[in-house]
Amino acid sequence: MPLRHLFIDMNSFFASVEQQDDPRLRDRPVAVIPTDARTTACIAASYEAKAKGVKTGTPVWEAEKLCPGIRFVVADHKRYVVMHNRILAAVRTVLPIDRVMSIDEMSCRLTGPDQAPLRAAALAGQVKWAIHELAGDYMRCSIGCGPNVLLAKVAADMKKPDGVTSLTDADLPHSLHRLKLTDFPGGGP
Repeated sequence: MPLRHLFIDMNSFFASVEQQDDPRLRDRPVAVIPTDARTTACIAASYEAKAKGVKTGTPVWEAEKLCPGIRFVVADHKRYVVMHNRILAAVRTVLPIDRVMSIDEMSCRLTGPDQAPLRAAALAGQVKWAIHELAGDYMRCSIGCGPNVLLAKVAADMKKPDGVTSLTDADLPHSLHRLKLTDFPGGGP
């Protein structure tokens, strides 16, 4: 099967927007919270916070224990929408967007010569560069290329953060066999 889809998944989107907009937060553990209260939970965490065990759903009090010095930022959804629109504009300079899946995920169709693995990888690099130029250097993404949207999303998740992965016919059997069921979108415990 040819590569038919390129899937873009922004890395730690809400926390990355905060780091992009506030240089004091860059390269530091950051968690985005819905309201300024110790009884709430994190809705996003930067990769620096994730390295200490903080993830989506971690209570604020627990995040403070796991990651001393973590900075909490109250979510600002208007700013996230502005950044989302910048990212869409950036991607559109390279490829038409087929579907917007969420505020931080989108899929583009690959057609004709763009389905070749080397060309798809080159397009992924161009998308990353366009996002860097229009949205900022802290707005990173993982990109997957696959024969359908599901496998392109799985590919995007395989090299996070900031990776590019293609699942060609040659890759599919051994790449998928090593995955857990929870590695597939919609699969939970």
